[in-house]
Amino acid sequence: MRRFLPRLVVGLLALSAATIILWSADVAPSSSLITASDLLKLKQVDAPALSPDGKLVVYVVRSSEPKAMAKDDWVYHTHLWLAAIDGSTPPRQLTRSAHSNTAPTWSPDGQRIAFGRGGAAPADKPQIYSLSLDGGEAQQLTKSEFGAANPRWSPDGTRILFSATLNYAQVRAALEKAGGDATPSWNRERPGRVANDTKNFDLKKKNGGEGKTDADSSAVPLAKADGKLSERREWLAQNEADGNPRTLDRLAFLSEFDINPEMTFAHLFVQDAREGAEAKDLTPGYHGFTGGEWMLDGKSIVCTGARNLAEHPDRVITSGLYRVAAAGGGVSLFLELKEHSVGNPTPSPDGKWIAFTATPGETFGFGQAAVGVVATSGGEPRLLTESLDRNAGNLGWSRDSEEIYFVAPTNGGFPLYRVGHLGRDVVRMTPFDELGVRAYDIGRDTRVQVLTSPANPNELFVSPLAPGVGQPLTTHNSSWLAGKKLSAIEPHSFTNKEGLTVQYWTMKPTEFDPAKKYPLLLQIHGGPASMWGPGEESMWFEFHYFAAQGYAIVFANPRGSGGYGFKFQRANYQDWGAGPASDILSAADFAANESFIDKSRQVVTGGSYGGFMVAWIVGHDHRFKAAVAQRGVYHLPTFFGEGNAWRLVPSHFGGYPWEEKIRPILERESPFNYVGAIKTPLLIQHGDNDRRTGFVQSEMMLKALKILGRDVESVRYPRATHEMSRSGEPKQRLDSLVRYEEFFRRYIGEN
Repeated sequence: MRRFLPRLVVGLLALSAATIILWSADVAPSSSLITASDLLKLKQVDAPALSPDGKLVVYVVRSSEPKAMAKDDWVYHTHLWLAAIDGSTPPRQLTRSAHSNTAPTWSPDGQRIAFGRGGAAPADKPQIYSLSLDGGEAQQLTKSEFGAANPRWSPDGTRILFSATLNYAQVRAALEKAGGDATPSWNRERPGRVANDTKNFDLKKKNGGEGKTDADSSAVPLAKADGKLSERREWLAQNEADGNPRTLDRLAFLSEFDINPEMTFAHLFVQDAREGAEAKDLTPGYHGFTGGEWMLDGKSIVCTGARNLAEHPDRVITSGLYRVAAAGGGVSLFLELKEHSVGNPTPSPDGKWIAFTATPGETFGFGQAAVGVVATSGGEPRLLTESLDRNAGNLGWSRDSEEIYFVAPTNGGFPLYRVGHLGRDVVRMTPFDELGVRAYDIGRDTRVQVLTSPANPNELFVSPLAPGVGQPLTTHNSSWLAGKKLSAIEPHSFTNKEGLTVQYWTMKPTEFDPAKKYPLLLQIHGGPASMWGPGEESMWFEFHYFAAQGYAIVFANPRGSGGYGFKFQRANYQDWGAGPASDILSAADFAANESFIDKSRQVVTGGSYGGFMVAWIVGHDHRFKAAVAQRGVYHLPTFFGEGNAWRLVPSHFGGYPWEEKIRPILERESPFNYVGAIKTPLLIQHGDNDRRTGFVQSEMMLKALKILGRDVESVRYPRATHEMSRSGEPKQRLDSLVRYEEFFRRYIGEN
């Protein structure tokens, strides 16, 4: 395969520096500090979509609002907003119901907006709605029993493509109703049994017990505990359908928040874009297809699916692109690349090309995703950004179909890039050292982008297509931040013993007085392949909150972090502990040497892999007065069993816990095995429903430290998943910030 490698175009971005200064000045200065309850003022701007004529942009805003009939509690509201690109009229809110409104997309004529809307109750399935710019209420387009999400208008505006998730029983029922073969093409992996050897009791359960199913037929064998084998199996199947018990016979038996015995499959549906139209399942069967996009001719759809459809879905770890007939009746493999996962298909506006990402290796590996392009008629694909050595994603085309845009974490920032689909040049469109591009859309002569900076967690900007930042279009956060004083983020770097350049950043206390001494807070990121920097949105508030509380802050991107290329990211292979810890502690050493730091009052926290690293560090280093380990991994063999991110074990350590050469490595790298050396007071945080890392390891740490008589406390958040700090319940997020800071104060005292 021919590969055109890019030449990175690096130069001064004419508009960038000036705009950043103006933006900071607009929201800066005042005497008011960030407080914990300011968390509830944060607005999250997302999913901007330009109208076909480029004059309007619709986007999503998520806010925390008081919970009805409850005191001191809040819920998220997610609404659509509309803004004029020229700023001639102020942005206005389009939706006002308490439902969650997401994923807006314009009809080709620019007269309607399709979007997803959640139900009034948590159990209600989301559906697709259409809102006319002429006014009036939103019209419900879909009534899918499976729910509906991710709407896409057909090129002629007459149909809607959407995705929905079906469980195994629903797929089976649909196939049986159509008179087809209802047996999967892959082995169901239930030992000694065959697929569908009992009636489909589970379907009745999923339908709330309403309506007749084939399980109600008089042909159903009697289900009883003391019958013959077939009757006993039917009785057991009824119990399983009731969830009592839940049987596990699959490899991916853990979801993000629970054990997951039930298989689900993402299907693509299409229907006429009118109320009451019947939707057609374009991808029936026991396979999942995601990211569906229309081809320009309206006759087919391109999407992502498992590379090998004959293999059990839980065991497939690479993907390819598929073409789906929009009229139904056909799914065919369109593109696969040897030793790569291919995804994110994005057709060009002129219909001639499909952009995609290609990631070498397997899930949880170290490969950097490159942008590729292939003709819609097929032929040899080309990878365009391999030499950039950064992990590309979030693809978009210029309106003239000449250039592909993408975002790639780079050296602590999240810049927007573009590359010509026939050329070699990669152009960086926004600064990588100050900003993060969270989302964007491209028009004929302008682009809109959601930006994060040290001065603002996110706001919508409009700019020309030339490199630069442009001007703010919204004031969702800057309006309240205008009354707040913020701390600056200062960049630093050093070269470690392996010759790798490690970046780190510091923040002074917001009300800094050079004559005073301040405690130092070391913050550690997760991943381990995450990356922090000034453009990091998820930590924006936490950093500024602790700075306002009088802490100096330091955070680093140690070896293993993303954003620095393959070699840097793989530098923690079989080394999650000592090597990355030395990078992190070196950054802490540099920060602690500042004249205003009180070295006797250092504290540390981190989440996920950062929680792992907190436990590792306090088991090997005793400089910290207190530590908070959040939702961490502490014993790798146990994590292999209880975490749904268990593939990190074979990909990062080269094998499995039972293998003779691998087990000692996993034990060596597990913080739990150094629990006897922990003297630092430790707060261990976890969510009750966190299945990404699992929570048993937190309980192991707590129990061991209690037995040893150490200062330890655990806090568990009901209903919380691994994402609590980013998208968890507002009150729990607020509680965690205040709780961590209070724990530190027990040991470092007041300023």
